[in-house]
Amino acid sequence: MDNGNGEIDLPEADGRRVLYDMNDDDCRYTRWGERADRLWDAYQDAIAAGTVLRRTRTHALLDGSIELVGYDDPVTGGGRFAVVTACDPGSDYRVVDHTERGPAEAAYEQEVYANLDDELPYQSCDVFEVRVDRRSRPPAGVRVLPSGTVVATDDLEAYDDLYGLPLRTRWPEAAAADLAPAAVRGMAADPRPWGPAEVRVDEVTPAAWGRADDALRPNALALLGLPDGRQLLASAHDDAAHVWSVGDGQGVSTASGHSEWVLSVALAALGDGRVVLGTGGKDGLVRVWSARDAAALQEIEAHRGPVNSLAWALPPGRLPWLVTGGDDASVRLWDVETGRRAGEFPVGVPGVHLVWSVATAVLSDHHVCVAAAVPGDDHDVVHVWDATAGTRLHEFALERAGHAFDMRAMPRVAVAALADRSFRVAAVGRPGVRIWDGHTGEVVRTLPLPEDDGREGGGDGGGGGGDVALAVLPGLRVAVAATGRRHTVVWDAESGAELTRVAHAADGPVVAVELLTAYDGGLLLVTGRQGDAPARVRRLDVRW
Repeated sequence: MDNGNGEIDLPEADGRRVLYDMNDDDCRYTRWGERADRLWDAYQDAIAAGTVLRRTRTHALLDGSIELVGYDDPVTGGGRFAVVTACDPGSDYRVVDHTERGPAEAAYEQEVYANLDDELPYQSCDVFEVRVDRRSRPPAGVRVLPSGTVVATDDLEAYDDLYGLPLRTRWPEAAAADLAPAAVRGMAADPRPWGPAEVRVDEVTPAAWGRADDALRPNALALLGLPDGRQLLASAHDDAAHVWSVGDGQGVSTASGHSEWVLSVALAALGDGRVVLGTGGKDGLVRVWSARDAAALQEIEAHRGPVNSLAWALPPGRLPWLVTGGDDASVRLWDVETGRRAGEFPVGVPGVHLVWSVATAVLSDHHVCVAAAVPGDDHDVVHVWDATAGTRLHEFALERAGHAFDMRAMPRVAVAALADRSFRVAAVGRPGVRIWDGHTGEVVRTLPLPEDDGREGGGDGGGGGGDVALAVLPGLRVAVAATGRRHTVVWDAESGAELTRVAHAADGPVVAVELLTAYDGGLLLVTGRQGDAPARVRRLDVRW
């Protein structure tokens, strides 16, 4: 082929031509002489107009790709197959074309393997054996700032001094796990049929919470155990969110900043010992605060419509995640440091399929499990994802007793990981409480809500769920707490044995419930509804 410059542009013996290589002075581009730029522009246009047959996306920090493209040669008009390698387009652009697709396919896969980097894994790849990281987190020791600037973690202070780092706080990585990642599996044993030998229940509600205060009627609760044995409670109210010390009932801080009701709260202890509070509002905003003094740390426009639920996730060695669910039929994952969306799981039609509850757990492989409960027309749905891999694990149907839409019977979900590398998913709704083995998807236990089983004030027209919580007990057992309209019940999920039952005097708004395993092995049950200010606390000591 004459390239118009008096030179014959013959391919290599195997039909291959290195058309352009930023790091090779012997490529065709350098042989084309004065017409090099014109010819190369023609080839670029032809390749851009071609058909992408295979593609690998490089790490998000590099924003590049490796592609196999079928195109028509702009000089001869014949069909060619180009392998375009641009893992980091600013420094390693290379185009090699072939006469046949077979050799081009082999060359494409060879390029994919040659550019593998464990620190900068591909975002996607059609070579089956190649590991990908769809979220493409920055490698260890690197931060991406809200502006998009990439800075070494060790250089953050210097960058801040020079340019003013637009972060209100330093977000530490979660503590490294004691155990190496291991495959998630199902339960190590079948549910055990025997219940506890004895359960002692003590009312330990702080005296300061003994008075009724309508201003402190909770919309939601969140309970957190600290390494020193103390417990903190967060409560969401119509005008603000509060953080309390459970031991003495004293208020720690008050966070006020939403333009409408605070609908959801979540607490997390960071790797450096600080505690943060996340709040979701009817205004569609998520705000993050210091639990100690309510200093504002982050604001995120999370959803178009109310943020009904939110939960923290602290994967080992990573920055915290915040997971939210809203009326726009989506579950969203947020990089809390930058305020950017890190992932999304749509669940239906906005305004129709409301995400009413989300829950998270870090599994034995260090992946983050996210579950969401969504009401439907004739049944509710519980979605379960591996959020780290971006894949769906399960979709459970939660049948309804009747079809009427009832705000007092919206489904809620909870997740707990166990030491045997299994995990549980629990949901409460119209028919009662259901617990699944999160790995296999098999139902572990179905439990009736108090109003459904005919005891103590039943017969109110079909029962209905309020809230649900899980806590891990010794011996690979799980306690589940759930609320009906007039009662809260705690069960041992393995045997189905009832551990305690709490009657609520008022038939007002649905109860919020939290369950926590204390440092000494006891259980703390926290419930809140109309008349509580903000909650009642009970301690359960269970002997087997």
